[in-house]
Amino acid sequence: MKLSRTLLLSIFIPLGLFGQSKSNNTFPEKSINYGIDKTYEPYEFVNKDGEAEGFNVDIVQAIAKELNWEISIYPYDWRIVRYKLEVTNELDASAYFKTAAREDSILFSRPISLVYYSIFTRSDKNPVEDLFSLSGKKVAIQEVTIVEEYFNQLGFLDLEQLQTYTSESAAIDAVVRGEADCAITSFMTTNYKMEAENISNIQSSSDPVFIAEYCFVVNKKESALLDSLNWGLRLVKASGEYDALYQKWLTPKKGWWEENKEIVIIIVAVFFLLAVMTLVYIYSLQKSVRKKSQLIKREIQNRTEAEWELRESENLRSKMEAFTSVMLVEINLEQSIIQAPKLFYSILGFDENELNGVNIHQLLSANSVVKDKEIKSILLNNEFSFLDAEYEFKTSSNVPVWMDSSTSLLYDINNKIVGFKQFLRDITPLKEANLNLKDLNAELANFMYKTSHDVRGPIANVLGLVNLGNLTTNDKEILSYFSMIEKSVHKLEHIFNDFREVSFILHGDLNITTFDVKELVEEVSIAIFLKRNKDIKRAKIDFELLSESKFITSDRALLKRLFYQLMENVFEHNSYYDTQLKITYEKYNSTHYKIYFEDDGIGIPEELHKKVFEVFFKGKRSDINVGMGLYMAKKVITRLNGELNLKSESGGGTTIEILFPVRQMTENITYN
Repeated sequence: MKLSRTLLLSIFIPLGLFGQSKSNNTFPEKSINYGIDKTYEPYEFVNKDGEAEGFNVDIVQAIAKELNWEISIYPYDWRIVRYKLEVTNELDASAYFKTAAREDSILFSRPISLVYYSIFTRSDKNPVEDLFSLSGKKVAIQEVTIVEEYFNQLGFLDLEQLQTYTSESAAIDAVVRGEADCAITSFMTTNYKMEAENISNIQSSSDPVFIAEYCFVVNKKESALLDSLNWGLRLVKASGEYDALYQKWLTPKKGWWEENKEIVIIIVAVFFLLAVMTLVYIYSLQKSVRKKSQLIKREIQNRTEAEWELRESENLRSKMEAFTSVMLVEINLEQSIIQAPKLFYSILGFDENELNGVNIHQLLSANSVVKDKEIKSILLNNEFSFLDAEYEFKTSSNVPVWMDSSTSLLYDINNKIVGFKQFLRDITPLKEANLNLKDLNAELANFMYKTSHDVRGPIANVLGLVNLGNLTTNDKEILSYFSMIEKSVHKLEHIFNDFREVSFILHGDLNITTFDVKELVEEVSIAIFLKRNKDIKRAKIDFELLSESKFITSDRALLKRLFYQLMENVFEHNSYYDTQLKITYEKYNSTHYKIYFEDDGIGIPEELHKKVFEVFFKGKRSDINVGMGLYMAKKVITRLNGELNLKSESGGGTTIEILFPVRQMTENITYN
């Protein structure tokens, strides 16, 4: 039955798509110049025949066909493409990676695709797994790209040399020749080059170092062109052509059977169905007509929804243009409106003839009327040439509208005061945003905790899908992708768990109690060794008490998190059974406690003493955590109004000293 439906759909759907494609060619003709990087396979490049090819090229040509445009493709070096689009405006559009810095000079469309960047090294060298491992290395990248911008922001990376090349292909060639230790390039382009040129001595990092959105871009002044590109991209996706092009350029090639098994099955099914088609002809015809009717209804509904979204987008764009417009309103000495632009009437919901001669105070709230009278009185006394204020207007439907106002005196040709000039600008969206900001700040304290809690379900679903994918394929390349996804998801899970801890540390209430510090150390030790399935009996942990009492008055939950992070850091970066950890507790004076954590491990180089407390700093053991342990320890001791000092050197062990105040049981402290 499934094969029967497949055959019937293969007969009728082309006819429906033919009708749909004809209806799309109702857009006005337009001609644009589109620039590409001539050496960025498989996204955009020039083939051996001198013709532009690639995923981006096919996508923009499909959009042009949907919108009845004429596209001229111009291939250049990437630096020239950016210059011609951003400076000389010889190009109308191109495709960029999206960054916040670039949004100052260009506009970005919805993402065309996501691009994963990895670190590539020679196979005979140790792989570079993350950005922090690049210190002291020669790194090759393509010039004038998102990677170069990214490195300009990462000023703390101590690279031996950052080498730029005209293309990613040239950067990879530098690694092959040994001119560079590694290259940071997109995963897809590098694998495309390795397959095309039969390169086998290149390896990549296990996880992508970052992910970028690939978007169409236009000049800042071409917002209408950007809207059209967004709409065309939506049409191409809706038609299914986007998936076909993605399959063509960006999906790994399959073997003959994987490539053709669906066709073979369809051919066999066709011969089988032909034998019985005469017996079920009438029934199948009626069923196919019903299905076709449902498809047509669904298509009409989808098209209607898409058109509605486009109209909403246009309305929003018009409103945003209106919000940035400045309106000049002239008022006589009796406060009656003499002249105002159409935008002023439109915003307040009145016709032009309804407000001419109307007292402007009738359009203001009571507080704004008082403010306006005071401002104009000051101006009439010649104390200032102009005054700025914020007014609350009332629309025809009594909805508040907020406007910035710059008021000055209005003179006639004889330099006599005849009224006032008010330059108004609608700031209602900004005002509403400011009002909502208070609510957002109130929710921010719970955001990190709720996010870490809510994301557990989706993470579990993704891991389940990865396991299912591993069971349904034997393709080594696809299985490697699943493995990369699984590792990344597990890291994401650790990050959200740490976010939850940070939320507790920063926003939870202090709960002051008196408790046994030795008992707390033993509890944390057991938890750390149990986490890694280690035998706590083999642990070398000594506790020394240099005080008359082993009791502490403070927040036990926060100190437990502090002890956990400091002690886990010792054993995770050394040996669980061979590392000696000594914890010394004393009451420093009547107001403060002091605790030392001393180990005989590998130590920390002096140049990393500050970096180890930064968020996401993972050191050499980047595979064991997400780099938030010592960051959270620092936040805990800051929350307790204490100090944390680090003494260590490479190969000489590490000592961490914490000093924090004694709390009173009567304290009722809330941190917000």
